Amino acid sequence: MKTHLLPQSIKNYQQITGLNYNKLLSVNPKTIKNKLPTSILHLSPANSSGLNVCKYAGNCKAICLNYAGNPAFKSNKLQARLNRTLSFSKDNHSFMLLLLLNICRNIYKNNGQTIACRLNGTSDILYEKISIKVDNSISNFIFNKFQLFINSGEYENIFLLIKENNLPVICYDYTKNLIDRDITYLKELGYYLTFSFDGFNNKNNIEQCKIALDNNINIAAAFKVTKYKELPKTIHVKVLNKTFNIFDGDVSDERYLDPLNVLIGLRFKLPRLHYYSQSDVDKFCIA
Repeated sequence: MKTHLLPQSIKNYQQITGLNYNKLLSVNPKTIKNKLPTSILHLSPANSSGLNVCKYAGNCKAICLNYAGNPAFKSNKLQARLNRTLSFSKDNHSFMLLLLLNICRNIYKNNGQTIACRLNGTSDILYEKISIKVDNSISNFIFNKFQLFINSGEYENIFLLIKENNLPVICYDYTKNLIDRDITYLKELGYYLTFSFDGFNNKNNIEQCKIALDNNINIAAAFKVTKYKELPKTIHVKVLNKTFNIFDGDVSDERYLDPLNVLIGLRFKLPRLHYYSQSDVDKFCIA
């Protein structure tokens, strides 16, 4: 058996979907600011694909960063994200294996040193609830191709696989969903979450902001501040009965390094590929 060859099941999945484990993860202008090499998975947000991958999306849908960036690449970028989303929905088992291979490749490219990864670049999927099964053919391929040893077997989720096999990966994400997950368990897995503010008219989001504060999870919020302009130093949020020091979240995307009990301030990014109104911006931003 040629263990250095990609297993046939993965070859078949790639051929059917047009996906490639070398290109599932990418970078964006924010993650390239990080000190650690950081990759990010982009899907089609909210229910734009027909599959809702952002359960608690609210005001953010109108001004989603999915529609930011260079208009010249709009068509190819959005089509690729749609294809990933539909492929995930049809066979998330094979998709998760492709994701694992991409992560292992990135570790190998970084000479076995620590990397970072965001699985929810434009989605809010509870990956801790998606199992991943590694058979001997996958385990052998990873060992021979990337010099990483992963025990074969079924894992409760990819974060547990990373932890139990001591892979040098830091996983982190922004989320609008704390209600449906075991926060203590996620912290034990080493999965870093930052909660995303969605506007004062989103009552569910405000209640989840309170859950974030109760669990020492930072809140990130957009300000109507243009690029290169200074963010305010503090802000009092009346509905949360709290005054926050503001930490500039645009310096890098390394949310796992942020001090606790601060508000992560982000400058509003224009969704140049999508129509939006000033009212949409006003509803979404905190100030």
